[in-house]
Parts: sequence; C-alpha cells; structure tokens
Amino acid sequence: MDQLTRDIIRGVLSYIYGPSILKRLNGELKIEVSRTGGLRRIYLGDELIFTIRASDGRPLPTLEGARLIDKVVIVSREAAPFVKQGRSVMARFVIDVRNAVPGDEVAIYSEDGEFLGVGRLLLSKDEVLSVGRGVVVKLRHHVGTSEVK
Repeated sequence: MDQLTRDIIRGVLSYIYGPSILKRLNGELKIEVSRTGGLRRIYLGDELIFTIRASDGRPLPTLEGARLIDKVVIVSREAAPFVKQGRSVMARFVIDVRNAVPGDEVAIYSEDGEFLGVGRLLLSKDEVLSVGRGVVVKLRHHVGTSEVK
C-alpha cells in the first residue's frame, strides 16, 4: 500500500472519529482490499481495528478499534453486566454521551472505566437525558463475543 492511500485512510478516520485517533494509530496500517479494489478491512499491526461497511464505505470499529475512538457512552454499573451479554443500552442507564451525535459508532464504558463494547448511537445526548427510556445504543460487538482475544 502506498503512502497516499495510507494518508487518505488516516484522513477519513480522523474526519469520522476525531483527530485524536491519529495519535493512537501508532504502528503500521494494513489494508485488505477486495478483488474489485474496494477496501474491506483495516488492521493496525495484526489487530483488526475497522471493517468497511459495503453499503457506504464507512469504517466501523471492531472491539479493538473502539478502544481508539473518542466517541463514548458511559453507562451505570447496573447496566454493565447486561451490555456484556450483548443487550442494547437503555436510556435510564446512560450517565454521559461524549463527542457523539445520533448515527455515530460509539465505544461503551461503565462508570468504572471498564470497556464493554461498541455500537451505534440512536439518540442525542439531550434526548437521552430528557426522555429517560428506550434504546440509546444498538450494540454491534460486546466484550462477551468470541472476537476478543
């Protein structure tokens, strides 16, 4: 992979997930490309950190990739066991939403700082705090899945 492609990928990741992700991308980026030339997966060293959604080309973080992003939802201690089981995050258990808007992929942490998973944010911070009920984050991967090493 040439330097221009690497710079474009870093630029896209910075645009979507914030410029601070560039500081965390220490190491060699490896790109898996399909037969037709489209991007499929992004690796940091040997760790898969992003997969590319086929419908729109958006990089989606894996569990390892979610640890690199700054878009975060903090949930209460009571919700942590349920998120670890793969359940969606409900509004009443959300403590904070940082740097994210609806539709963003977010990392989910407990209030103790324990990483729980990654998913898609469905409501804004204001909606979450005012409504107090319903699904806030649709989980994509959680720490209980076989993806974790």
